[in-house]
Amino acid sequence: MKAKATLADLISRPVLKELAGDRSFERGVAYFRNGAVERLVSHKDRITARVVGTEVYTVKLWPDGHDLGWDCTCPIGLDGEFCKHVVATGLAWLAAGSESGKETSSEINAIRKFLEASDKPALVEMLTEHACENEELADRLLIAAQRRGLSDTGAIKEVIHKAFALREFVDYHDMPKVASRVAPVPELLRELSNEDAKAAMELTSDAMRRGLDLLGRSDDSDGRLGDILSEIAGIHRNAAGRAGLAPRALAKNLLELQLADGYDFFVLDDYLPALGKEGYAAYREIAAQAWKQVPALAPGSREDRYEEQRSQVTEIMTTLARRDGNVEGLIEVLKRDLSEPHAYLEIARILGDAKRHDEALKWAEEGRRMFARESDNGLDDFLVAEYHRRGRHEDGIALRWARFVKNPYLRSYQELKESADRSQSWKAWREKALPAVRQAQGNKKPVSSVAYWISGGASLIVEILLWEGDLVAALREARSNGCGTQQWLQLAKALETDHPVEAVAIYQERIGPIINLTNNQAYDQAAGLLRRISALMVRNGKSAGFGPYLDTLRVQYKAKRNFMQRLEVVAAARSGSKIGKHQASKGKPSSAAD
Repeated sequence: MKAKATLADLISRPVLKELAGDRSFERGVAYFRNGAVERLVSHKDRITARVVGTEVYTVKLWPDGHDLGWDCTCPIGLDGEFCKHVVATGLAWLAAGSESGKETSSEINAIRKFLEASDKPALVEMLTEHACENEELADRLLIAAQRRGLSDTGAIKEVIHKAFALREFVDYHDMPKVASRVAPVPELLRELSNEDAKAAMELTSDAMRRGLDLLGRSDDSDGRLGDILSEIAGIHRNAAGRAGLAPRALAKNLLELQLADGYDFFVLDDYLPALGKEGYAAYREIAAQAWKQVPALAPGSREDRYEEQRSQVTEIMTTLARRDGNVEGLIEVLKRDLSEPHAYLEIARILGDAKRHDEALKWAEEGRRMFARESDNGLDDFLVAEYHRRGRHEDGIALRWARFVKNPYLRSYQELKESADRSQSWKAWREKALPAVRQAQGNKKPVSSVAYWISGGASLIVEILLWEGDLVAALREARSNGCGTQQWLQLAKALETDHPVEAVAIYQERIGPIINLTNNQAYDQAAGLLRRISALMVRNGKSAGFGPYLDTLRVQYKAKRNFMQRLEVVAAARSGSKIGKHQASKGKPSSAAD
């Protein structure tokens, strides 16, 4: 069996560089050279240090099997990255000659000698005094006490209250500190659960209520606090089957937590074994009592729509109805809030799935009538499908036409065609649709501004003709009435195979406005167009014209240094010549725009 690795085996300058990467390693070297590493201690094959950066961070290094383990309290370190502070600590340890296995200083030895020479009451008093001032030490001692059965629930409860006792909003940058403050709570609760599952249920419930309140007032984008709460919820779940609570008491406890939980930490199915039949029946009864307090909302009502308690109890009642396969019960839940068209759609879908199509159609049509001014795409899609299923194709097409006229986009055009094809009437509807688009666009000519050419002036007619594959008509439309640059480029790419001359002309016309955006992304796009132009000219037998074309661009855009660098790279690749050392250096794009 391979011997366990030591720090001397695991820490070296090459290893630190490999783990950190070049950038973090070099910054770590700078930190080390500037004396940022303080209080470096090596004890029992474990290194700890303080590193002074933006703040003072604590770094730890230790053998983790045959790999190097590390930890740093900086934001990057908390994400598990091998940061510059860890690099600086490793370099300081190497510089101190610790690869020999000796302690970094005599500090730890002196402390050990003092502790060995001290009497127990003096040590107890000293540690107690320091624990009053140092929360981290207090947490570690309390966890140790819990493992030996020497703590009580009152002490753990106090830790929980202090850990979550934050009243202000916690922003993203403060979240690592908050998460570090809360981190000991799961371990304390887990140790308690092993000894007293009932007490653990009580304290995990308390911790989750406080934690959920804090989570609602935090920017936990990285999920640090959420992960800790998930761990606590898991302890609650595991203790539920061992706590010996009365079924009704467990049901009440679970429901109260679910009503406070907007993040799905508590799921009914996870508790069914612990609840049993009696507990499940009590859960349903208590949920029904809470449901009675939820007022009905009429169509268009804004009152109470987003109230959190309402959302949670609605989700609970929906879950119960779905578990029981109770269609009527599920519809009754949804009918309690008809403030938005989506409720009508959900009811229609449920009825449709139950093969109750007439009722489903009635609900969908009622929803569309109630919200006529804010037509819902989901309701329309359901109605169109149902009309076509019944052979009422004209009714389906009418809804698609109404959406197309209101929102003339390619997607609504495609949906209109899909419906019209069901009755073989697309030709007539197409003849009606294209003039409607032209009228909506007003046949406006493109203006000459750079911003318009790049992002504006999009033509739905051109987009439709491209989708239909009529490239000649699309080109004619674009030439006559204009379109946006991205559409021009899309059209040119489509023309490359059968109409390469037209494609080259379009690329050459569009390249100027792109270059004039004066940023490296635009220059990269322009260089890409030059490569396409070159390839197409070769295909057309016009390759001799590419050089003079580049000369024209050189004269026109000579002041745009970064674009010129890209142009020369394209020219060199086109000619097949090797770029000399000076030209290669000159041709490498710089990091900033002109």
